[in-house]
Amino acid sequence: MLIRKNISLDDKYLKKLQPLLDANDGNLSAAIRDTIAVADTALTYHDSIDEAIKFLKETPSREGINETIQSGENIIINKTILEWLFRYTKGRLTEEELVNELINPFEVHDMKELEECLNKVARSYQWAIRTSIKCEDINNPDCALVIFSNSTLNSREFFAQLVTHFLAKWKRLDVEHVFRRSNSTQISFKRNLSVSPSETMPGIRKHFGYLDIVCKELEDNTEFWTQLMYTYNVERYNLVTLHRSQFETFATGDAPNPTKILERLCKQSVSEMSLPDLLIAFKRIYLATQLVKNIELCLEPGKESATIFHDFKNEKVISNLMKYFTNIFEEKGVPFEHASYASMIVFKFNEESGPIEGSNSGKLA
Repeated sequence: MLIRKNISLDDKYLKKLQPLLDANDGNLSAAIRDTIAVADTALTYHDSIDEAIKFLKETPSREGINETIQSGENIIINKTILEWLFRYTKGRLTEEELVNELINPFEVHDMKELEECLNKVARSYQWAIRTSIKCEDINNPDCALVIFSNSTLNSREFFAQLVTHFLAKWKRLDVEHVFRRSNSTQISFKRNLSVSPSETMPGIRKHFGYLDIVCKELEDNTEFWTQLMYTYNVERYNLVTLHRSQFETFATGDAPNPTKILERLCKQSVSEMSLPDLLIAFKRIYLATQLVKNIELCLEPGKESATIFHDFKNEKVISNLMKYFTNIFEEKGVPFEHASYASMIVFKFNEESGPIEGSNSGKLA
């Protein structure tokens, strides 16, 4: 049965129908029939027209994907393999060339355009990652919050480090905090102008490039590091790492001064460091050397202390070890008390320094 009805269409809707009009030689009735068929199919698989439109906007055409595969621009890779690659490349930063290939810096001028670009890239590669950017100034933000949602944690991690690279280079933003959840990753950024554009921002290095130096050393000196790690593993980490000159001094029975080496590692003189910062660096460095078993710190103002645990038995060795660490704290110039016990050395920092109760306590000569 044929039913005739009058309908009203604004010019903007007629323009949207133009491809269907062209396909039907200008027959409006045929064009509308095709539109109804498309809508019917969309509603068969989606709850609403809006949901269907959103799906179509976010899904790249199969023809477009096939063309990039045929041209060699893209390849098909198993999802499980890709997830493995993402997981085992965590902690390494991507080269700038790859970042610029995915995010063209000359096509992105503000944070809104960046958000649109990232969502477009994710759709084109079918990564299912949605990006949301929040900031007050879209052109030159002092801070920003970027939220990556959906997909897997490892794929979001890879995508996020690409974005941090871009924001560091073009907006001088550094990573301040990273919040990782099961279904989203949130990164807060803050402007940092103290770092050269050619250098990696410290926040990015800390949160996303923490294995870069390790991997580079492994690649450059594979045989050495493989044997060293094998030895450490077999000997259950019962090895000590010392600078050659310090080992030589220890071998003569004396206690070397490690201050200069510690300053090179911290890239700051001991006298310029605050006492809490010095204690934290002291613990990090000397636990890594395996020279001691453990270090417990108290950083409460006015009650700072370092309790060093070791398993040496020889009294001369223990005495030299205490002198070794004392050289660092004397360089700092903060009054301190010290005591040596059977397997423990205690340093307490106090303006009114006096001897600690216990064996071998008092000022070192």
